[in-house]
Amino acid sequence: MREIYEFAEFLSSAWRLANKDERIPTSHGVLDQALYEMKDKLPANFRDLLTFGNTRVGFRCYELPDILYAAQANLLTSEPNPTYLTTAVQIDDTVASMLLRRRRVDANLATAFAKELFERAKRIAKQDASAA
Repeated sequence: MREIYEFAEFLSSAWRLANKDERIPTSHGVLDQALYEMKDKLPANFRDLLTFGNTRVGFRCYELPDILYAAQANLLTSEPNPTYLTTAVQIDDTVASMLLRRRRVDANLATAFAKELFERAKRIAKQDASAA
């Protein structure tokens, strides 16, 4: 379970540094698919953490609900709400940098990862919207 909380710190911190005030997508499998596409670019200590599969509600990252809960429980992101499609990162750049150092993740690599993750998530959301 510790790894889930550590990944929540990584994801929230990297997202904050890379995407400032952009919200993290939390619905419709957008983040699940983006993480799947980026799994080989994760820091080495997280590469084996995430697992993916097709479920009754679509393609999912099995650990993502726990990761999002851990981020919220540690006040890294806003509280979840069934009607929200996104969550806001609540930490600032200083805290984000500190958390990445604690996890021994290079801030530049984390930022590059999260920038690409955001771009992929936007593409996936756009594809989903045009398919609907």
